[in-house]
Amino acid sequence: MKGWTIKRQKFLARYPSWPHLCDRDVHQLISEQLHHFIPDTINGYTCDQQTVCDVLLKASVEGHAVEGVCNDLATAPTGVTIRGYLNDVLPVTHLKEVEEQLQIQLQANLPRRLWRTALDLAGDLHDEPFYGKTPQLRACACRGEARQGTTWFYRVATVYVIHHGVPYTIAVTFVLPADTLVEVLQRLLRQVEGLGFVVRCLYLDKGFCVAPVQAYLEQSGLPAILACAIRGKRGGTRALCQGKCSYFTDYTFPAGKYPGHTVRMVVVRTFTKKNGKRKATWLLYVLIHVKVNAPETIRARYRSRFGIETDYRCMRQTHAMTTSQNPLVRFFLISLAFLLVNLWVTLRWHFGQVPRRGGRRVNKKQYELQRQSHFLARVIDERYGTVTSIEAQVAPIDP
Repeated sequence: MKGWTIKRQKFLARYPSWPHLCDRDVHQLISEQLHHFIPDTINGYTCDQQTVCDVLLKASVEGHAVEGVCNDLATAPTGVTIRGYLNDVLPVTHLKEVEEQLQIQLQANLPRRLWRTALDLAGDLHDEPFYGKTPQLRACACRGEARQGTTWFYRVATVYVIHHGVPYTIAVTFVLPADTLVEVLQRLLRQVEGLGFVVRCLYLDKGFCVAPVQAYLEQSGLPAILACAIRGKRGGTRALCQGKCSYFTDYTFPAGKYPGHTVRMVVVRTFTKKNGKRKATWLLYVLIHVKVNAPETIRARYRSRFGIETDYRCMRQTHAMTTSQNPLVRFFLISLAFLLVNLWVTLRWHFGQVPRRGGRRVNKKQYELQRQSHFLARVIDERYGTVTSIEAQVAPIDP
């Protein structure tokens, strides 16, 4: 331990000034990424390219609507002005162009270590509730189970990688009603293949556990583990949930919407605690080109996929509220949330490292997502000022 202390003292003597990350640096980094989406042709009396970016950033990090942010900033333009510019520069006809540019920005700051080993990838679907009724708008919305007062949703599919506990979103695509799950998965995998990554295994949620996706993965030779829903009262996949231990089996899905097919499946028996009582629960997984001897190993490997749920929770913390009926504006706001999370993960890795014997670890509390949000909100508040008082228009009358 003495030798390590001496080395550290020599290092600090040679490099006395350690790099610092300030709020303006974070603001500049994310603004540079947003400038690729918002053109510099915006040149109004009170609104320009940076103003639009700042309003969107503050709305995202605070989880507010554009209108509320504009009302809170003293010198910002009105919400109508910002929304008008957004609808002009982000028409739905530019969906593919924005998606391609988003892919470039998501991959801009990926660490080089991701290319040094095979990676585990996780795919998932994210639905945003939609309440529009016009045929033109519903042409971009997908149907789903009733939730939050609607059965219409704007759907986004993502691919996510976790390497040494550090999560990154590396591929995003907007899902149209005419898109099949196989087409969505192919688009995501093409984006991943374009990076030159080596895929060790693909983890997909229950939404992808359908016959066409399973057939595509069988043909592609890509190892994959798919979560399978438990359906039926006594028959169906629920009939597999029997016995006192986990096991492997071959299961034949009956013909219905898709032709009948047989897959290799693992049935895992686990336990959960509720109200102090231990209760047995069952988990089903479809295995494609995966050879493992112990069922518990499959469950442990699939648990690594749960980081994508953490990523979605973080994304919701940096997602601006909106009721816009422009599908591309909604997709852009969701994408901005993913960009903010990716930037946070990258900066935390660079500026939160702590030296130790045998390598380094990351002090996650040093740069939390909430701190990044405060950094951005503080810079924008200082630039535009905030409304700290209001003036009565008439003399008040006691009720």
